[in-house]
Amino acid sequence: MRTLSRIFILAFMAVLLVQTQVQAKSFHEQPPMTNAEVEQFIKDFPGFKQWMYDSKLNAQAARPVVDKDGNPSFVWDDTVAKWFEGKSWTPERFFYTMTHCSAAIALVLHGDKLTGANRPPDMPYINDYEMNLVRQYQEPLMDALSAKVKKTN
Repeated sequence: MRTLSRIFILAFMAVLLVQTQVQAKSFHEQPPMTNAEVEQFIKDFPGFKQWMYDSKLNAQAARPVVDKDGNPSFVWDDTVAKWFEGKSWTPERFFYTMTHCSAAIALVLHGDKLTGANRPPDMPYINDYEMNLVRQYQEPLMDALSAKVKKTN
């Protein structure tokens, strides 16, 4: 009886593992960003950018990538993840918002030039809701994304 119970438990765990892997979503399959998130991103991104500069972190510390399935994704290292401790963001949500705002701004400014074969493989697909949201916040988003870092010693 014990052996049968162990086999059942192992089989059940294997099914859960497979089911979890099947249900795993790509980085960009998160709920659409909200007005509140875009407003918070506009406030927080310049500080994050300055922190990256002050920490002497290079572009490899947090960057867009293409995952093993050919989908746009994003990666960051542990040093970058620590910046989010005690803040209202998780790294996943901040970088989702960052990449979707950046991609939407690029599409607003250069839409026709970023279609078909010209679309960067690490650029996420932006739905109509998020495009409209970014259009609503276009000026402050562009200011936040292009904020200059202050040179420190």
